[in-house]
Amino acid sequence: MIKDITPRLYQETILCACTEKNCLVVLPTGMGKTVIALMLASHRLQSFPNSKILFLAPTRPLAEQHLQTFTKHMDIEEDKLAVFTGFVKPEKRAELWKKSRIVFSTPQGLENDIITNRIDLSDICLVIFDEAHRATGDYAYTFIAKQYNRKARYPRVLALTASPGSELEKINEVCKNLFIEDVELRTDNDPDVKPYIQETSVDWIKVDFPHEFRNIQRYLKECYNSKLREV
Repeated sequence: MIKDITPRLYQETILCACTEKNCLVVLPTGMGKTVIALMLASHRLQSFPNSKILFLAPTRPLAEQHLQTFTKHMDIEEDKLAVFTGFVKPEKRAELWKKSRIVFSTPQGLENDIITNRIDLSDICLVIFDEAHRATGDYAYTFIAKQYNRKARYPRVLALTASPGSELEKINEVCKNLFIEDVELRTDNDPDVKPYIQETSVDWIKVDFPHEFRNIQRYLKECYNSKLREV
């Protein structure tokens, strides 16, 4: 079902783990987390032909970006892919849900659809949580994961992030909230990732502050120096 993509070795290695367990995938930005999601989605749809996939992203532009990637690289009819955002009316969402195989959505609207029973999570074979580090506190990801884990007949979770945070407590909270069983972590220095890292070229351009900014700068310096004198 995948077209025009040659997976990298680390993507295939991570995919193997994701087919067996609910995984949190931590990869640097630009290293192809969406490709892993694409391959796992294809695998799950082939394993469960009558099921659906849910791809969650925190913003509308991100959800639409993932839709474009799947449209380009997955061999599936375009009318089987749908985007749910706040601009889509609830009645239309229910209609799209029935005929779609893969739904891309922001979490807040979907949370309301679940509460009002407009959608059924039981036949979803995979939920993908993009920017998964947000799954803390009362963020909608947490509610959706709990409902999915309770209702799905063949559940599988893929959580994606480039920045899980440095606090172990927060990482553990994300894993607990999304029912994660394994963490697949790669950094720029891992031997299977390093060959694909491109050096970032930085050009520094110095500009003069506008007059208004200089006034603010002067005020901040005065406040700073005043506090230093008190010390």
